Amino acid sequence: MTRTGIAVAIAVATALAGPASAQRTVTVVGPTNNPLTEGIPAFTIVGAGFTAADMPLRFTLQVGTNNTFASGLLTDTTVVASGTSRTIAPSRLLPEKSAVYWRGVVTTAAGLQVNSAIAGPFLTATWLTLVSPNNPNGSVVYSNRPPFTWRSARIDPSAGHWQYEIRITASNGTTVLVGRLDDTVYVPVRDLEGNTSYRWSVSAWTPAGDSTRVQSVASFVVLDPSVPPATILFQNFPNPFPNARVSATCIWFDLRTAAPVELTIFDLRGNRVRAIIPGASFPPPATLQAGRYGRASEGSNTGCDPRLSWDGTDDSGRTVPTGVYLIRLRADGVETFRKALFKGR
Repeated sequence: MTRTGIAVAIAVATALAGPASAQRTVTVVGPTNNPLTEGIPAFTIVGAGFTAADMPLRFTLQVGTNNTFASGLLTDTTVVASGTSRTIAPSRLLPEKSAVYWRGVVTTAAGLQVNSAIAGPFLTATWLTLVSPNNPNGSVVYSNRPPFTWRSARIDPSAGHWQYEIRITASNGTTVLVGRLDDTVYVPVRDLEGNTSYRWSVSAWTPAGDSTRVQSVASFVVLDPSVPPATILFQNFPNPFPNARVSATCIWFDLRTAAPVELTIFDLRGNRVRAIIPGASFPPPATLQAGRYGRASEGSNTGCDPRLSWDGTDDSGRTVPTGVYLIRLRADGVETFRKALFKGR
């Protein structure tokens, strides 16, 4: 037989039973694809030309790593049946990504053996493959409870079914979530932290004791729009200020993680002019949660949270001289300055 991965291996064997001749043939119907997608495929051995005198028949499935079947046998299973066909599945997974051959053997009650042709080589299936999120260059997901998906080589129902354990770990190796299931999709039972890097792995096993474990090829990041990826002070606007429409300048900043915050206005000589945080709207110690600050509330047309704006006055409420001032943000180990030009009143 040529090595073309033909789905049905057909053999014709001729045997003489007594003085009369009978042509007995054995056909094996097996998987059709190469590489295989089944970890434990089923094979149907069909005998033709056998008579009542040959019964009962013994059906043997042989799967091996070479086409002689003298060594390297992975499956050598025999069952007895009164009919002329029998479906047999290996009891254990075929080894991953290996070349295998198979054949069927039918033995009569009198001991006459008829072999099918040899099929193969076929490349065996990968037991477990992680699908998503599993980009080699890293993945970004936009939900705090993203679905994790994988696929596994199919196993014949006679061999049971897969069981899985998924494990999600933080970048420092700490396990964050563990789940056990018999499905190939897992949705976390609680939120993953936004803008944080994770890895994940799946362990799988069968009732016969075969097992494997696969880890994601790269990390993934949960991108949470409500939680910024970095602590940053944006350029205030309008700048310069005031103008015909607004009398104050807006100050926006993002806070990556919960931290004490200082937002202060200085003159160019380094003298403090105005403390915004801590301040009346943000009393000490002014520890703020991760988030985006300074944006207007819904329905406002200013683009500005009035608590985080500066109208050109100092801590005592007096208007400062026209000039350039510095806005300084200290938070999350970051110190950032932006220049603000006050045009005076």
